[in-house]
Amino acid sequence: MTSSRETPKQNVPASWLLWPPTVIAVLVAVRHLLLDPNGHIEWFGRDDVYAVSMFAALPMGFAGAIRVAKKSRSSAIVLGACLLAGCLCLAAMSHGISIPENLLAITIARALQSCLTAFAVANLCVGIASLQSPDHPPSNVVGAGQGGQHFLPTWAWLLFGTATIAIPATYTHSAAESLEKKLQESLSSHRVALAWEQCSQLRRLDPGATTADSDLAALEGNLHEQKVQLESEVQQPMPRNISIALIGRRITSLVQLDRNHEALGWIRPMMSGRNFHPISLDFYGLCQQRLEQPAESMRGYERSLKHWERQPDSPGKRNAMISAYKGIAFAARQLGNRRLEEEAYQTLVQLAPTAENHFLLATSYKEHQKTSLAAENAQLAAQLDPLYAEQAQSMLSQLSRDHFSCFLVPR
Repeated sequence: MTSSRETPKQNVPASWLLWPPTVIAVLVAVRHLLLDPNGHIEWFGRDDVYAVSMFAALPMGFAGAIRVAKKSRSSAIVLGACLLAGCLCLAAMSHGISIPENLLAITIARALQSCLTAFAVANLCVGIASLQSPDHPPSNVVGAGQGGQHFLPTWAWLLFGTATIAIPATYTHSAAESLEKKLQESLSSHRVALAWEQCSQLRRLDPGATTADSDLAALEGNLHEQKVQLESEVQQPMPRNISIALIGRRITSLVQLDRNHEALGWIRPMMSGRNFHPISLDFYGLCQQRLEQPAESMRGYERSLKHWERQPDSPGKRNAMISAYKGIAFAARQLGNRRLEEEAYQTLVQLAPTAENHFLLATSYKEHQKTSLAAENAQLAAQLDPLYAEQAQSMLSQLSRDHFSCFLVPR
């Protein structure tokens, strides 16, 4: 006769299933209160920064909540309700609280909101679970040498506390650096609406940052004024006797506002027939590029290039061909056509051997693992324009690290 020992199944209390929706509901409510009239999240700037900050604080929040519930189950719910009211009030007051424009102050504000919210939601979850499962209170995890008096050892609390501050701070710093580069690109390409959005986010991530020789507060105000003016212009009805100049101005305004679908509605009638205008081909490629349609973008830029190749030499022809080659190269990269991408950038450098174009070619070579050619063009960019020296040096350093030897990179 054989005997078997059955392992009792550990059923998860039904109340624990309420934890995820409770956490999500509280985080959504706090986020809603943090939104300003323009839809920007005060103190956090972006949804990903908000999510990282909140979830980084949750482990310490639940650890503290379980310790509170171990001593008194009802007190966990009372404390959770009080903390919830506090975090909601703090989120609502975020629009009226004047915080110094520096990184430390905004970091403290983010940490305070995150910790308060995490402890509130954790105490509510653990308190409800404890009340609904009186026979299964939270298990006691005894720290070594603590005699069962502490839920976690001191080092664990330090670890949770460090993670609560360090993880969001590191992530926010990385996000701010990336956003600053994107803002520079948006400003250089006159994307007013996108630049305003990015500037508003960056100001909330790192208020002390400066861009385009201006502090973020002043830049945000200027961009907002430009955005409002452009929106006012595109809302004006067009006259009956419409001219090409007026159409061009309307298209330009829509493109600067990143309202690319509307811009395409004005562009398409000008791409052929008696209303044909060559600039429409370039704008078509640009709009499709921003709509992440690389095949259509390539078609527009290739048509523009073929048109201008048949025209007599002029400054206008040269500028149009430079724009077309840049667009073709970018679309080729999106489509994974490395050969066409390199050929387009090589032709671009021959047509206009500027620092910018050499650096674009260097970036293309770097992504294609052509180390020596990438380093050569990066150095040429730095020689032509000192403003590219820092970027070129950064690329050279990265090439050396990626290939395990500085001897592979010419100095």
